[in-house]
Amino acid sequence: MRHSLLKKLASLVEEKGGCGAVVSSEANVFYFTGFRGPGHLVYDRDSGSYTLLVPALEYLRAKHALEEEGLLGRIELAAFAPYGLPGGLELDSQGDYKLVYGRLGDIIVSMLPKGCRLLVDTDSLALYKRLASTYNVEEAGDVIADMRAVKEPWEIERMEEAAAIAEAALNTALYSIDAGVSEADIAAMIEYEMRRRGASDHSFPPIVAFGENTVYPHAEPSPRRVMGYEPQPVLIDLGAVYKGYCSDMTRTAMEGAREEFRRVAEAVHEATYTAIDAIEPGVTSHEVYEAARRVLASHGLDKYFIHSLGHGVGIEIHEKPRVSYKSETKLREGMVVTVEPGVYIPGKFGVRIEEMVLVTQRGARLLTRYPSVLW
Repeated sequence: MRHSLLKKLASLVEEKGGCGAVVSSEANVFYFTGFRGPGHLVYDRDSGSYTLLVPALEYLRAKHALEEEGLLGRIELAAFAPYGLPGGLELDSQGDYKLVYGRLGDIIVSMLPKGCRLLVDTDSLALYKRLASTYNVEEAGDVIADMRAVKEPWEIERMEEAAAIAEAALNTALYSIDAGVSEADIAAMIEYEMRRRGASDHSFPPIVAFGENTVYPHAEPSPRRVMGYEPQPVLIDLGAVYKGYCSDMTRTAMEGAREEFRRVAEAVHEATYTAIDAIEPGVTSHEVYEAARRVLASHGLDKYFIHSLGHGVGIEIHEKPRVSYKSETKLREGMVVTVEPGVYIPGKFGVRIEEMVLVTQRGARLLTRYPSVLW
């Protein structure tokens, strides 16, 4: 699966006229290798070789990840130790490790020809400075983010499974809400249910809000805010991570909803699916945002729509593209984005409905499928 991604990296280096690439951000290392942790992927264009450098304590975990992805051999694995190891232990003497000594920047410089154009993606200023002293460095993080924005079929499958896990957890949570249950109780239940069903993590800490707390788009679940006996709105925003890929969805529910809540909820529902209907390759993010905003404006609610419409999702919960009023990014087939209009009326309540969708030739395909009308 990831062999094709390595080829994309090689093509990028060739296109830029570079001699190689160094990828160090955790998400991008995972994208190309399947290893999630501290590491540095080094590509040498002359030899066509890839080397993954990891700290010694991560060596066996990285080796396992490369084996799982069928990349061990295609990517050479080495552990680096700047000052040697405690007690002078030579791990490679047992044949289990390939160990290289030295400062990381010096190790990388020793692996590549000097003085050429080098594509670099790193969060480390020290590493960037060391490489910039030897190479004509070109920042590569942004172009790799563009690459990641268009998903491979196997990535989409993982995101669909992540969505299904989150939906099952949401279903359990919604049926567990009763008088005396707190927001924190439900948030904890969601995390437990997602883990129990195969998630390796949450995409972000679940947002669970009752009553007036729903006016906060990023409400923090409180053990003190308890569901009462009178009907009140419930907003839950959640996502699971499955095999390294995130999902994201929001639902707002209210049993025995009053007329004012119902009117707002139906407007938000209309805005959500009008925007989804506007999605197709070539449409700008701004146009999709406007489709939702116009619906809310027709109901006199646009002034309560106080955030962007959505964002890309993948290895990270927030990726390219942004779906907002100022984004002119054109949507492309294979992108996965959220559509999440919300209305937040101070002193009363908030409503948000969020779907995660795949951009296809025929328009948007829902990756989240839990019922959206819950009032």
